Formats: sequence, C-alpha cells, structure tokens
Amino acid sequence: MSYKRKTLLLIAIGTLVRCLVACTIELGNDEVYYRMYAQYLQWNYFDHPPVVGWLIRTTTANLLLDSEFFIRLGAIVSAAITTWIFFLSGRKLNGEYTGFLASLIYTATLYGSIIAGIFILPDAPQMVCWSAGLYLLIAICGDNLSAAKKNQALIYFGIVAGAGMLCKIHTSFLWLGFLLYIIFYDRSLLKLSALYISCMITILFFYPVIQWNIDNHFATWLYHSKRVVVATGGLDPVSFLTFAAGQFFYCNPVIFPFIILASVAAIKNKLLIALPQKRLLLFSSLPLIAAATLISFFKNVLPHWTGPGYSGLILLTACYFAAQKRVNGFNTNAIPTALKWATALILVIITAGVLVINFLPGTLGKKDSVLLGEGDFTLDMYGWKDAKARFVEIQKKEEQAGVMKKDAIIISNKWFSAAHIDFYIAMPSKIDVVAIGDISDIHQYAWLNTKRKKLKPGDDAWCIVPSENYFDVLHSFAPLFQRSLPADTIRQKRNGENCRLFYVYKFKNYTGK
Repeated sequence: MSYKRKTLLLIAIGTLVRCLVACTIELGNDEVYYRMYAQYLQWNYFDHPPVVGWLIRTTTANLLLDSEFFIRLGAIVSAAITTWIFFLSGRKLNGEYTGFLASLIYTATLYGSIIAGIFILPDAPQMVCWSAGLYLLIAICGDNLSAAKKNQALIYFGIVAGAGMLCKIHTSFLWLGFLLYIIFYDRSLLKLSALYISCMITILFFYPVIQWNIDNHFATWLYHSKRVVVATGGLDPVSFLTFAAGQFFYCNPVIFPFIILASVAAIKNKLLIALPQKRLLLFSSLPLIAAATLISFFKNVLPHWTGPGYSGLILLTACYFAAQKRVNGFNTNAIPTALKWATALILVIITAGVLVINFLPGTLGKKDSVLLGEGDFTLDMYGWKDAKARFVEIQKKEEQAGVMKKDAIIISNKWFSAAHIDFYIAMPSKIDVVAIGDISDIHQYAWLNTKRKKLKPGDDAWCIVPSENYFDVLHSFAPLFQRSLPADTIRQKRNGENCRLFYVYKFKNYTGK
C-alpha cells in the first residue's frame, strides 16, 4: 500500500474515532460557549475572531442539527484536512514516507487529535489555515518554483494567513516567522511586489476584527492584553512548570523528546532537507513557542496556545525519523517503534477519557457538601442533560403552585456556567439566560444580553448554580429582588455515587435597581 493510501486510511480511522467520541460526551465549557457565538453571528466576539461561530452555524445547518456531534463536526473535518496537509508538506520536503510520518505524528498528539480534532475550538479551523500556510511557505522557499508560481503562492499565503487570523490571532506568528526568515536569510523576497500584496490581503481579511474592536472600545484586545502583559507582577515558577508540563503532555510524552532531538538536529543542519526550508520551519515554530514560554514565567498560559507552533517541528521530526530509516536501514514500510507507542498512548488516553467522563464513580474533585465536584474537569462534559430534566420538574411544580411566574428567566454571574445552562437547560425549555456582572466575568454575554428578554421591575428569575462553580448567590443577586426563596437542591450521581449538586435559587419581583 502506498504512503498516500496509508495516510488516507489513517485519516479515515482518525475521523471515525473522533466521530464516536463526539457523540458520547457532552460539550465542554469552551465548546458550549462557542456554540453561543453561532446564535448571533458577528464579525468578532469578545474572546476570539468569528470563524469558530461561523463554522458551528455551518455544520449544524443553521442550528437545525443542534447536537454535540454536529457542533463538533467542524473540528472533525478540520482535523482530517489538516492531517492531509501535513502529508503534503512532508512529501514536499522529503518524499511520501516523510509525509506519512508527519500525518501520523500530528494524529498522535493530544493537540491534533483531541484539542483541535474533537473539541470545537478556534484552534480547529486555525490549524487548517496554519498548515496550509506552512505548505505554501515550504514551496515559496524551495528552488523549484518559477517566478510566476512563487508570486501566486505568496498571494495564496496572504489569503490563508488572513483566514487563519479570522480563526485566532495566533496565526499572525506565521507571518512573523516568515518575515524573520526573509530578513535573516532571503532578502531577495523583499523585491517581490507579491509579498506586499500578500500582506495587504491578510490585513484586509482581518480588518473586520479591527473595526469591531474600534466600535466596541477594543474589548477583545484589552481583555487579552491583561492575560499576556508581563509588566505587572513577579515571577511565577508554578505557572511556568504547569505550562511546560502541558507542552510535554499535549505533544504526547512519547513524541516530545523526538521533537527536541529533531529541532537540535535541524539547528545543527543534520537533517536531509534543504537548508532554506529547514530554517523556515524553525522560524515558523519557535517565535510562538518562545513568546508563550516567556509569558508563562509571569502569567498563567494555556498549553494549547502554542499548538500551531509545533507544526514546523512536527515536520522536522518526521524528517528526523525518515533519516533514521536511511541510517539504520530498517524496513521502509515500517512505522518507527516510538510512533507505534505514541499512537497507542493517544488511543488509550481517548478511551480512558470517555470512560472516566461517563462512568467514573463520584467525582475527581472536592467531596465537600457545598462545593461537591470543584476541580473536576470531567463534570464539564457530564450530566447537563440530566440536570435539565430535573430542573423542569422543579420549574413545573413551582409554576403550578403560583410560586414562580411562567415567564421567569434564568440569571447567571459568569460565562462558563451560563453557557452550559443556556444550551442544555434554558434553550430546550425556551427560557432566556441573562448574565449579570462585569464584562470580565460574563464575556460575550454582554452582547447576548441585548438579544435576550430584559429584566423588568416585577419579574421573577431562576438562578441555577452547579456546586463545582459555587458562589454566594444571595450576596450577588438578592439585593436586586424583593424576595429570595429557599433553594432547591438537585443531587446528581455518576455510576452510583454523588458527583455534583445543582442549587436552584428563586428570586421574586425584580426591583429594577
């Protein structure tokens, strides 16, 4: 079987596994929040550019197929496309064997298979654009393109990079890496008008995001600047160690050492690929990784931020394994043992993850009677449909008794509880969710609130609080209403043991203050 067919088989198997997982676990915090993006399409959102919302709207057929599978379908399709582009890039660098290894390495990473492969995050469509952009840059830096083809590739790169920045601003680092390569190693590209046209195309693609921020007091940029500016505060070794551990884990613990070895080999010019392309791959990867690592010494940095930055290093690692084949003379049809173990590990992690989320007795988090489940990330993806059914029972009982008005809305204090309650409880019951709080807490709900029913004097409201995200509800919301009634408690079990509580608060007669 040719390596091209092996890659297609890998993509087919990977897609099947992702589809099965997508159907068996509920949406996580970020996913269900991005589903709210799709509710009302914009040119930008509080946290991110618009493509993830557009993608969800597309794969759900304008929200008609509003289930976990179709919401995640964009990520699954994106992962398949990205894996194929890795094959094409590896083939262009060093033949089909290298292309197959590149696609296998990407599939074996937690970032590629799960974070940007199953979960519907901005990273999923961004990886399509990043990998496509990298493929074009590999061609541009090669020796076998005519002047006309090189100009064409530059224009395409501007389009792809612009589309990537509409997914996530991190794609700008691909431009940065390319410009650093040009400045240090190939200034002849500065003579090409296509380079400047390409840059302008990217800016034009991104302009709607810029204009949205101008119109909305630079909300996105101010929020993210607080997350990355290191001028305030001191060193935080714990943050760095957490970030470093995340890099190791997300790249796959088996693969990560080989990424280091391949990077060192590339720096020492010991890989059998063209020097310009080797330099380009390093420049396309290291700036993003270095920037995130620097910030992690001072601020909490999410490990998946650097995910795209490892694309170039994955290609170098594929070249490294291919070179080992030539040196050691093992069977050209063989998959390196390390990659077999890495693939087995990712399958074990996926299987274990699904089983733990759905069948772990009780909770990984706190066992405290009030904060039951706090710190248990698996509860993000478990039990929300059951909570809806239990809430409806309470709602009907209180409405029939005349305790709560039938048009009562649900209020919340933060985006990451509001979105789950919105999608799994409120929307099926045709109830509006309104988030009340500072924009740093409610995020996109500051805009969603304008589309929802507004609280008027005399209105009633529900507040549903999961115990893992418990806060002082009465302190926050009771002053806004004339009366607060005793809360009902929904006790939720997983595999026979208590895992979480839902506190259902009832507020009467909004004062309008």
